[in-house]
Amino acid sequence: MSARRAAPWMLLAVTTYTCAATEDMDFVAEHLQEAAMDNRLLTLPLSYTDNLTNEHWSVQLSAFASRVESGNLRLTGPGVGAGVRRQLNRTWAILGLGFIDGLSFSGDTEQRPVAPIFSTSFPVSLPADATLSNQRGDVRLWGLGLGMRYQPESRPYSIAFGVLRERVRPDGYRVDYRLTSGESAGTAGTLDYSTEYSYWVPFATIEWRITHGEWQFSPRFSAGVPIPTWGWRGRISGPGFDIAGDTEKIGRGRHMGDSFGGFGFGITYSPWGLTMDAGALLNQALLEPRIHKGVDRGWLLNFSWEP
Repeated sequence: MSARRAAPWMLLAVTTYTCAATEDMDFVAEHLQEAAMDNRLLTLPLSYTDNLTNEHWSVQLSAFASRVESGNLRLTGPGVGAGVRRQLNRTWAILGLGFIDGLSFSGDTEQRPVAPIFSTSFPVSLPADATLSNQRGDVRLWGLGLGMRYQPESRPYSIAFGVLRERVRPDGYRVDYRLTSGESAGTAGTLDYSTEYSYWVPFATIEWRITHGEWQFSPRFSAGVPIPTWGWRGRISGPGFDIAGDTEKIGRGRHMGDSFGGFGFGITYSPWGLTMDAGALLNQALLEPRIHKGVDRGWLLNFSWEP
């Protein structure tokens, strides 16, 4: 085949691959929320800069700003947390923690497939390509947890572990669609993912402390496992229909809630007790797009302060 004749076929192949590589709206709506859950597990207020004498208390306050993007879709917003530590002896401490995050869902008009998996019966022809617009709503995360912290005397590492009760609530988490392909092209309506998911999350963190003058550097690895996982829930409405569903109830599995492991790297100015987590920023930018397909880019700025 000549190069001139091959060119149109190559262009068609590239175009087909590009379209096939575009994730559908359900897929991305789920992964944006799970990326937000990863951010929270990565920034739990568990990192303390020193050991205390027996029966002493300390407090840690934290705050972050985050942005997770997929195509023209965005989940952005702040989160705040607080941790309390009571030193039991020179080695062990008991930990308490809590957090609340308020994230906003927004975006610009874009082309993306509509292929809901939460139901098997639709009065319109799906999956189909669609124009998506008017992205709106919030995703709120909050939780409380208890844990223990172990740090041997004169050793530069510590281990923290415990259990967290976490709730994830997409509220008004919606996008409008207009189908642009298939037998139902031209049909318009709304996809709505508002619901609530609750988890018990066993977590663990191992951290090293490297002190240099007034500065402290703290690489760490954190992991968590949300239990149980849940079916993906959603609702689609259009002219004359309004259908809600849950993948677990129709035998399509549990999709919401992934195990997580990630890296942090705290940089602390000891006289102020202020820490900036450079590792969380890099983890979000470099690893999160690999963990959750469809998440293109993002950033996470996290600071903590021990008064």
